[in-house]
Amino acid sequence: MADYAAIRDGLKTRLETISALTVVYDNVPDRVVVPCAVVAPGSPIAQYHQSGNDSGALTQFNFDIIVLVQHWEPNAAQDRIDAVISGAGSVETAIEGNKVLGGAASTCQVARCLDYGRILVADTEYSGARFTVEVYAR
Repeated sequence: MADYAAIRDGLKTRLETISALTVVYDNVPDRVVVPCAVVAPGSPIAQYHQSGNDSGALTQFNFDIIVLVQHWEPNAAQDRIDAVISGAGSVETAIEGNKVLGGAASTCQVARCLDYGRILVADTEYSGARFTVEVYAR
């Protein structure tokens, strides 16, 4: 049976391989220390019976990965965000470097990057991007 908390922890562990991030949160915090990534529930949170058979049915879990950086200098902020969108230090490279998330998932993929620019968290504006991640687990 899929373990949602273990999947979230697996995503956090993979994101911690990105050297540009100071901290990775596997729960949505009230306040953040930047540069950081936040693993948040996506929408829909879960889609059940994705495998087409009832025994060992596959569940699709959706997560948002929100990467935040300081917004004090727009050009520097954009450079930092660009670095997590593609290349060796990207969210995609980190997460898909272990698609089974340490055994918590059957497979996963970073599906898209959205919301590039200003993101408000707890009344503070940061620069950032939001990634959607699809995780499949039994």
